[in-house]
Formats: sequence, C-alpha cells, structure tokens
Amino acid sequence: MWNSSKGVGKHGKGRLSSATGTFVCAALASLAVAAISLGTAAQADQPRVGGLFTQSVSQGNWDPGGYAGYAAMCEKYNFECSHVEYATYEKAPAILRDLASKGYDLIITHSGGYASAVWETAPEFPDTEFVLYSWANTTKDLKNYSAWSMNWDEYGYVLGVLAGSASQSGHIALVGGEAIPSTKETMEFISRGARSVNPDIKIDESYIGSWTDDAKGKEIGLQAIERGADFLIPIADTAGAGVQQAAEENGKLTMGEYIDQSASYPKSIVTSTLLDYMGAYDEIGEAFTQGTLDGQIVQLNISTGDFTLKRPFQHVPPDVEERVMEVFQGIGEGTVNVNE
Repeated sequence: MWNSSKGVGKHGKGRLSSATGTFVCAALASLAVAAISLGTAAQADQPRVGGLFTQSVSQGNWDPGGYAGYAAMCEKYNFECSHVEYATYEKAPAILRDLASKGYDLIITHSGGYASAVWETAPEFPDTEFVLYSWANTTKDLKNYSAWSMNWDEYGYVLGVLAGSASQSGHIALVGGEAIPSTKETMEFISRGARSVNPDIKIDESYIGSWTDDAKGKEIGLQAIERGADFLIPIADTAGAGVQQAAEENGKLTMGEYIDQSASYPKSIVTSTLLDYMGAYDEIGEAFTQGTLDGQIVQLNISTGDFTLKRPFQHVPPDVEERVMEVFQGIGEGTVNVNE
C-alpha cells in the first residue's frame, strides 16, 4: 500500500480542482503505451498505473476530459503512468493482460464498454487493481475491480426533460455512438424524461456504430431533421460533432456533451452537461493510495455534484430553464424519482 494524507471530499476522499504540470501523449498502435512525463525520474517504489482510452486523448470531449483528470491524478499522487489510446473494446482484454503482466499496479479503463474485458481479465491478475470510469452495475464480487459509476439514468432524464420542454415540433432525436450498456441506459432515461413533460412526443433513436465517425453522425442527424426532429441529442463523443453540425446548419437545437461546447455551435447549443472528471480521478488516486478500492462501486450523480448543466441556457424561453433546473434540483434532493 502507498500512504497518502489528503483532504476529505464529497465521497470521503480528496478532491482536486485543477491539473498542473506538463504531460506527453502520443497516438498508439497495437499494445504499445504512451508514457506520461511527470518531470521527475521514476522511483523504484512508485506505483505503476495504466489507462485505457477509446480514442485520442486530444480529440473529442469524453477522452480529453478523462485524460486531464487521469494526468492530474498521476502527478498529484506521484504515480508512474502510461496510457493506451484507441483501445478498442475488442482489443481491451489483450491490452489489459499486457499491462498487468508487466507489473502495473493499477489499470483504469475510461468507458463502460470495457466492463466485459475487466470481468474477463481481473481474476487472472489478483495483484493488479482494475478501475472503470463511466457506468457499472456490478463488479461480480471481484475485490480487485472497482468502478466510479456515473448515474446515466439521472443524466438522461434531465436531458429528456430539456429536449421535451424545448422542442416545438414535439419530435426529438437521440443519436448514440456504439450500443454499449451506458448509452442504452442513457437513451432509455432521456425518453422517460421527455415523456414526463410531453407524453405524446415522438422520439427517434439511432446508433452511428462509432465514437469517431462524425460524417455518419451528421448524416443521421440530417435524416432525423428531415423527419421533423427539432432537438438533437448526441451521445457519441467525437462522432456527435456531426449531429451538432446538422443542428447548427439547419436552425435546430442540440446540447453539448461532458464539456462546454457552446462556442463551437453558438446558434444551436442550449446547454452543455459538465462532468467532474478531476474530482472522480482524484478520488480513484486517493482510494488506491489508501488501499481502500476493495471492489467498490462509487456512485457519481447529481447529489454528489459529479455533473451539472451550463447556465444560462440559450435559444429557449426562460421557463424551459426553470423547468429543467427544478427537475435537476429535485433529483438531487430526492424529491424527483427518475424511475417512476
């Protein structure tokens, strides 16, 4: 165990407000890893930490935010860190085995799509800690597999209330990247939220089949617009840019994913969801140094402050923002149940 004395945060662990230092990242092939330079030579007792990301950590809005949190964690806790970009779900078991067999002490996977790879690999390497960030409903009682699990039910429900309240045509479109469990879950609860404000709303659901194919995302977005959708919700990372472009160029509404994207699509983005990557990764680093991972699932939701909405809203009447934020606050306080 590596000892650390940090402050207490909202999950009982240290919180980090910003990243510092210089980090080096590179595109990778096969099972190669990119080292993060922390400005100091590796020490013999430094924990070795690896990270898996679905694409480039400098493109899109999911991996860059996660990587910033990962890199800041590595510096704060003095880990010797590496990461793998373009780690597909199919290749993930081999990548995890490669890192674990090389003696990595902690491996963090930045997507719910890696869950099956961790289930497969973790039992083979009981001395390696595995952590998933995104969404997990079980760790299958594996003591060396923990998860920081975003509540996509709450996230989706709020977006559904937003889309259902803002749509003038009564027709919205949900465009996912790949049909992984977290995306399916988000879509289901977007639909629930939208129907809570408009029971008759029409909802298109489509998948791009990729997190990076923005051209396909735009094609699907345009098709939805042709069918009458006037509010498009991307759940597709980099590929979602195509959906947002379709909205921007055709006078329709959309929203930003995970980071503030209003400057990129100023005519169409109503609000952006903002995830606290920094805080979550700091908690992972804290729990690892304290030896308290222990197969836990840490819930990330509205009440813990792990995601918020960019305000003020744009391109919608004030009562839309009031309604959405009333639901948002109600979920956080427990007076609104998204499962009802």
